[in-house]
Amino acid sequence: MVNPTKISMAALAVVVGAGPSMVFAEDKPEGFVEGSSLTLLNRNFYFNRDHRNGQSSPTGNGYSEAWSHAVISKFESGFTQGTVGVGVDAFAMIGLKLDTGDGRNGGRSSFDVLPVNSDGEARDEYTKVGGAAKIRAFDTVIKVGDVFPANPVVAAGDSRLLPESFRGVTASNTSIEGLSVQGGRLHAMSQPVSSDMRENFATFYAGPVNSPWIAYGGGD
Repeated sequence: MVNPTKISMAALAVVVGAGPSMVFAEDKPEGFVEGSSLTLLNRNFYFNRDHRNGQSSPTGNGYSEAWSHAVISKFESGFTQGTVGVGVDAFAMIGLKLDTGDGRNGGRSSFDVLPVNSDGEARDEYTKVGGAAKIRAFDTVIKVGDVFPANPVVAAGDSRLLPESFRGVTASNTSIEGLSVQGGRLHAMSQPVSSDMRENFATFYAGPVNSPWIAYGGGD
């Protein structure tokens, strides 16, 4: 068995020995490509709801059920070097129907997992594609386009197959240590079961929000 004390002392010696060179080392500036990332999420989603009272269910039989799969890809670039850096965020998503069963899909309700036609039949697939340009100056980052805000006023919901997104301008600043300030003005959104990126505002459970735009600001 290796003595843990010896390992700890060896590690300490390495850290102390590397101290002087670490002090004078400079971090390489982040670049557009060097700071980029690409994520790919496979989400298998099953949802059912027993309404108990058949008259209150969108299918009329008291039970709603859907099984689907999503592929969600997101790309985030770094920023170009310099006092003012620019970059881009982009995403492409697809939702696929696996099984809804005859008379068991969600119809038109807050249950919806897949978009449906006028007869309440679920579509086989749907997609979302969007992106935002971003600028970084000192400790401030501004994004213009399709964004995924997360704050007490506006939060992009992600409790269905594909996430919601919003369209507008957001800004965040971290100049003061321990304080993050953010704000934004949004004029459209995309619902979880829609490919349209310019829909009116709506909440998950309280229905439509009658406003041409929403603004927020604050810090934590």
